Amino acid sequence: MTKTLVTGANGFIARHLAPAVRRIVGGRIAGMGIRPSHDPAFDEWYTGDLTDHAAVRGAIAAFRPSTVYHLVGRLRGSDEEIAASNVVTSRNLLETLRHIVPDARVVLMGSAAEYGIVPMANQPVSETFVGVPTTPYGSAKQQVTALAVAAAREFDQHVTVARPFNVLGPGVPDALVVGAIVTRLRAALAGPSPRSITIGRTNAIRDFLAVEDVAEGLVRIAGSGLAGHCYNLCSGEGHTIAEVLERLLAEVGEPISVSEDETLLRAGDVDQMIGSWHKAQRELGWRPTIRFEDTLYAAWKASNPTVT
Repeated sequence: MTKTLVTGANGFIARHLAPAVRRIVGGRIAGMGIRPSHDPAFDEWYTGDLTDHAAVRGAIAAFRPSTVYHLVGRLRGSDEEIAASNVVTSRNLLETLRHIVPDARVVLMGSAAEYGIVPMANQPVSETFVGVPTTPYGSAKQQVTALAVAAAREFDQHVTVARPFNVLGPGVPDALVVGAIVTRLRAALAGPSPRSITIGRTNAIRDFLAVEDVAEGLVRIAGSGLAGHCYNLCSGEGHTIAEVLERLLAEVGEPISVSEDETLLRAGDVDQMIGSWHKAQRELGWRPTIRFEDTLYAAWKASNPTVT
């Protein structure tokens, strides 16, 4: 029987990945997260911090997974917190699997942030582009990718890297730009008139991808991805934050004024980032299927606190 372990299972992507694994692969699915959970998507649950080697070893020894999706990884925080959450947890996981279930197939999470500033001539950017990250998060994810490559080459572990771009959909957290806009719009709607929100700059261009497409991409990477390889998960299309805002304001249906606040700009943000998904199509048979406007609407609809 296939046994799948999803770490970071309290998070946004995990809530969509578990049903995809159930539908496509089947078998037994366990989640591991920092907080207890009774999510019915998982057959078993392990509570623990993956920066704690003993916690990792306990979960791996008990469940002995054949496939692992490692979704742990802080986007915000101090440089040390980001490194621990992304790099230390990945190292702990790979070392533990190497000693207990060395044949397990492992998917680590990289990020488009690994590419840094990509010249327009290199966009849509492919996996062959060697970037210089401009943020601590991007640097941490680049180290995660290096761990995956080393594990495959030096220890013959089947480790691959998923490199998602801007993930969007129901439950998108406010740590991501669209989630932040959605949260602020909902808060404005709940408050008195006149309503207003502040956001960072709106002219940045991003490649948004539906979380459901990400989940299917992860499953395909686990099943067919080549060890030591990275795979972009992206739409290949660019949309400005201004377009996101315009579409969401149309859904609001009430006047809300918007102002840009330079203090909300994030150090290291790039002007434009669009990815190429052709390697994933060529090697995995994957391509994006859900339209940007549909997944944006789904994210907005799911954020309504009156909808159960």
